[in-house]
Amino acid sequence: MAQEAAVNTAPPSFSRWRTVTGPLSAEQVLAAVAKVAERHSLDTRSLGGSAVALSEPCGGRTAVTARWQELPPQPPRTLGHLLTPPPAIEILIDSGPPGSTEAAEDLYRELRRQALPYTAAELDNIRASMPLLERYSKPGPDFDGWALLFRDHHLEHSVGFLLAVERAGVPAEWIFVLDKGDRTYNRDRVRATFTARGYHWGLLDNTAVNAAGNHADELRRATAEVDDFIDRAHDAGRRVLVIDDGGLLAQGYGSATSPRRVDAAIELTVSGLKRISAAGELGIPVMNLARSQVKTLLGYREIADSCMRSLRALLPDRKFIGRQVLLIGYGTLGSRLAPQLRTLGCRVAVVDTDLPTLIQAAEAGYTTYRTAAEALASTDPFVVIGTTGAQALTEDDLRRLPDGVLLAPFATRDFSVLADHQAAAIPGVGSQYRLSTGRTLTVLGDGRSMNLYEADSIPNQGYDAYRAGTLIAARALCTAPDRLPPGLHTTPADTAIADAGLFDTYYNLYNATFTTRPAVVTATSERPAQPTRACIVGYGNAGRLHTRILGDLGAELTIIDPKHQHLPAQHRTFRHGVDGLPSGLATRIDIWSICTPTADHLPVLRAILRHNPAGRILLEKPACQGHEIDSFTALLDQHPQARVTVVDQYQHSTALTTLTEVLADLEPGAAVSRIGVAFTKDRGPDIAAGRFIDRTYGVLGYEWLHMLTVLGRILPGNQMSSYLNSPPDTSELWATHHPDLFLPALTEHTTLTAEEPPVRIELSSSILAPSVPVTSSPATTATWRRGLRPADAQQRHVTLYAGTTRFAAHLDPVTTADGHQLDRNHHRITATRAGHIRHEEVLHDSPLDTAIGNAVTQLLAGTPLPSPNLLPLRRIAALADALRPYAAATALDNRHRALSVGSEA
Repeated sequence: MAQEAAVNTAPPSFSRWRTVTGPLSAEQVLAAVAKVAERHSLDTRSLGGSAVALSEPCGGRTAVTARWQELPPQPPRTLGHLLTPPPAIEILIDSGPPGSTEAAEDLYRELRRQALPYTAAELDNIRASMPLLERYSKPGPDFDGWALLFRDHHLEHSVGFLLAVERAGVPAEWIFVLDKGDRTYNRDRVRATFTARGYHWGLLDNTAVNAAGNHADELRRATAEVDDFIDRAHDAGRRVLVIDDGGLLAQGYGSATSPRRVDAAIELTVSGLKRISAAGELGIPVMNLARSQVKTLLGYREIADSCMRSLRALLPDRKFIGRQVLLIGYGTLGSRLAPQLRTLGCRVAVVDTDLPTLIQAAEAGYTTYRTAAEALASTDPFVVIGTTGAQALTEDDLRRLPDGVLLAPFATRDFSVLADHQAAAIPGVGSQYRLSTGRTLTVLGDGRSMNLYEADSIPNQGYDAYRAGTLIAARALCTAPDRLPPGLHTTPADTAIADAGLFDTYYNLYNATFTTRPAVVTATSERPAQPTRACIVGYGNAGRLHTRILGDLGAELTIIDPKHQHLPAQHRTFRHGVDGLPSGLATRIDIWSICTPTADHLPVLRAILRHNPAGRILLEKPACQGHEIDSFTALLDQHPQARVTVVDQYQHSTALTTLTEVLADLEPGAAVSRIGVAFTKDRGPDIAAGRFIDRTYGVLGYEWLHMLTVLGRILPGNQMSSYLNSPPDTSELWATHHPDLFLPALTEHTTLTAEEPPVRIELSSSILAPSVPVTSSPATTATWRRGLRPADAQQRHVTLYAGTTRFAAHLDPVTTADGHQLDRNHHRITATRAGHIRHEEVLHDSPLDTAIGNAVTQLLAGTPLPSPNLLPLRRIAALADALRPYAAATALDNRHRALSVGSEA
């Protein structure tokens, strides 16, 4: 509501100058200046350095001057802190002569609009501080066709909640946020963030709801915008969910007789329950979270803690220990505040009009009274605390209060008896009243919930469970709103929350004691009590695969990618590097998975080890670039507690195991005389789009390491070691050179003669030429299809010759020359002798899933972990170094050239 913005966020009228501080750049300041100058038909003029003036045209008088300076690292602007705080500047806006303040005010508003919203890193930090909410906010169909009216305080955990609602499926344009009007800390930033995200924003103040007769115009404006939102949602075929403290339902939006009503609601507070009861018969289902187990058992303890912290913060000079306190209301909140006050050393007297509740207080050892008048006649409190949500004192009670008493309201209506009394404001503290008796009293805060006065109330983690429970209940309600009849329902909310496992997850996260970290779940193991926390760094193709596999293993996932490439909403994500990860989150990560481009592996590994020198780290192949091997090994030597393993998927390929078994069956005792490994993939579209470009190693940086792993699965260990350690000039190399890609294709022929009989090795790979299927048609097509997917641009083929038989493994993806295809993760094994197929087998296997599962299990185990095998990477680096001079000398027409490295060296 634009007309209500002044209530909460508008600055006082512009006087001489104003300052704006925030994470802005000089370029943003100049852009804002230019925009304002255009709106007011002013000229801009640089004053040199970091200063600019807005002047009337043709050298007229200066209307506004803006100067700015960089600031040193600033304290956090959020409840949590960032490891690397954003850069900040301070901008001084100086208005010119009288009558020129309009442009200055406009510039001030424009800069604040840009500076106030939470940055992406700050939003990531808020998400990270609410892991339970993150867990239950995965996208799903529950909110399909729904719009949300959310009315609550402007607090950080409200931001976290609405971010979760977005992730769960409610579009930003169908979220309407209504502020309740409290002077919460960072309320301007919260509102600016909501606006920046595309939410609708409005104000429906609790004061207006409680005293409708005195706020008719305000209510009229508020309900007009709510009406419009509901009508537009219904016209678009959307139902409307309200999450509120009864304020909207008190206006009739849930009434059985209302001409305009919402479709379902969730009630958050006990005071809201009272408003709903007073509004008449309900015509919609309302889930009662105010009386739910999650709020009663977990939420109110945190609320009571925030109330005590606020009370002490507003009275830093006052003694509490040993002094008399009067607590009016021993309900859900009061019964939790009382023991905190007594533990502090206060003498606590309790007033409650409900006799069973008063008996509970008396039998808990408190001095009790039926009325405030009785209590004030017998005690001399220095603080009176209200937690009733109703009028706690009468006019007669005011005359009985001690001189100088402090009133601490924790519900809006507690001390509403003072509404018609005059007061003198005490900035940052409250208001002092002088009574007709001559005595004074001070109401702390602004007469509303004191724990919200210039504070953010409950820590994000403290309210995480309640916010997660609210989201779970909302999803259950919106999935089948017609299942519940009109009226208030507590049991369905409790059931949905319990069925979702929230209490179990909460306990495991915050309360349970583990003697060892839980093992990752595998195909043969049971799911652990507490999921492993995994962090994927890099969300390209490899990162997406690791995300799926680790998610299937039951891990709780965090994803980091500074390139912002379509990060998934269902997981906790950060749009910056590892260095910017909140330290509290980083220290809880069990497994790190590095899926960035190879050139970034070593810097990312260093950053992780700075967070945790004993980190458990999974690396995509190759571990690093060839020239970084020494630095890589030195880094591991400097961190002996770190556990690092490299994903080597073909080391776990059952298809290769089957290939060697078939060889042993059909050619028992025969030695392999020739091995061919050909991995090709047309990466032309990716390279044209700027992805997967390796100018250091060319084709060697793509599939060659996988080919060497395949080779190592077949060759005996001594022969493989002999090959890897042989100089490149003992091989025949056929290379295709490219001015931008170094080597887009390479074939290597090597004969190992040290053992009898000699073994011929033929390796071939390309990244530009389309793949040509070489596999023969299947003998039986039971598991084959045509047109299963577009033509495969990738072939992975292994051939072995032993005795009189040719053995072949065609690894996923499999396409034959005549167009038959296998489903993904299916592989074909054949054996051919004298032109006839002697063996054909199709098997299902995902070596990457197996490799990652085994690697994670090894990382989490306490057994010794072998060092990464870098010998294949050294071989690749040696090949690249040998070919580099020829690539530089080769003409740019990419013609093929047969090279005998040995004879030309």
